[in-house]
Amino acid sequence: MPLTYAIGDVHGRSDLLAALLEAIGEDMAGRAARIVFLGDVIDRGPDSRGCLDLVIGALAQYPDSQLVLGNHEEFLLRFITPDEDHQDVVRVWYPNGGIATLQSYGLDARDPIDSLATTFAREFPGHVATLRAASWMVESEHHALVHGGIDPHLGLAAQEPRTTRWIREKFLSFAGPLPKTIVHGHTPTESNLPEIHPNRIAIDTGAYYSGHLTCVVLNGATAPRFLTTSVHDGHITVRQAQPLDRC
Repeated sequence: MPLTYAIGDVHGRSDLLAALLEAIGEDMAGRAARIVFLGDVIDRGPDSRGCLDLVIGALAQYPDSQLVLGNHEEFLLRFITPDEDHQDVVRVWYPNGGIATLQSYGLDARDPIDSLATTFAREFPGHVATLRAASWMVESEHHALVHGGIDPHLGLAAQEPRTTRWIREKFLSFAGPLPKTIVHGHTPTESNLPEIHPNRIAIDTGAYYSGHLTCVVLNGATAPRFLTTSVHDGHITVRQAQPLDRC
């Protein structure tokens, strides 16, 4: 099984993602590896379009790499789906980063919603196709990678995809064993550091506001490693991060 580099919530920070992808390429050192993006690539930050461009480039460059659909990508897909209630979608999406995403594509959220949806689908088919082809869970022998978590009372094969994007407390508060170690984002850690729990690894380190975009490096049953961005005086660096051990 190749090394897996799983990246947490990017939320429109293409500057952090570009730096992290460069560091990942160096860390691979020619070894077989794949990258898994754990969703919420878009929204909130200033360059969602640039983030998806970087994701598409990485998916093409590294075989077997995958994008996991996050709840924010779900908003965008619902926004461009003709039979959805667009008013209902934007009521939640716009104040949660949707306006910033549309602006990154050169679109004005003050324009009529149906017109915006049609324009987006027509003008950016590559991005739409990438989102529609996204996975909802990526499994390896020891880990299951999802956006938000899983229903802890169900096996992996019985999970509902939408649950894995949206679940929080029912999953986060569960202290018992799970079918595999779950690697997830969706809920920012309070420490802005990656966290290792007895049954899960949390890697949403609040990139949008903290400047820390985190990647966990998985290699079978070997202890995971972490790479994290930091911003100092506008300069982005990537370092090995020490996780917070909650075990």
